[in-house]
Amino acid sequence: MFLAVILYCATLTDVSSCDVMVRKNYLHETEKMCKTELKNVARGLLISGHFVKGKCFAFNPYGEQV
Repeated sequence: MFLAVILYCATLTDVSSCDVMVRKNYLHETEKMCKTELKNVARGLLISGHFVKGKCFAFNPYGEQV
């Protein structure tokens, strides 16, 4: 399972303009599915003028090693 996380900033040189977006109620079954959604959301943020960095993290909700 994979967790999508996006860091987006309104101003590249001002970290106080940054925020993190995590879709915590939905885990993706594959890394490919996670990256596809990440790209779609990032594209929308880029169009609106934000600076964006996203990543999919392997995540096991049951606490076992990934």
